[in-house]
Amino acid sequence: MFENVIADMLGVNGVKGVYIVDREGSLIEAESVFSDEDDVYAALIADAFNKASEVLEKLSSDEAELVLIDGKDNRIIASKAGDLIFGVVAEQKTNYGLLKIEMKKAVEKISAMV
Repeated sequence: MFENVIADMLGVNGVKGVYIVDREGSLIEAESVFSDEDDVYAALIADAFNKASEVLEKLSSDEAELVLIDGKDNRIIASKAGDLIFGVVAEQKTNYGLLKIEMKKAVEKISAMV
């Protein structure tokens, strides 16, 4: 169902994994270099997004739209997409501005589908 969205995101240089998960962390669809652990990555991405959303809501009564976790070598970006969460794992050197633009496009497409 989401093959085109995933393929577009994987076309961004440095993207290593793309995940579409529900709020409970169940994998809906994914493609990654970590394919043997996609279920685990999906659950962790959902958990990170949900926890960050909870913290933001308590601190400022606001709702999280995008969560970014920067590591030494990789970055994880997760965004709300309708009732789902869209997550991406990318190399740290990946252009962040381009990632945000492509994430926004993907989230709009996913939101329209669900």
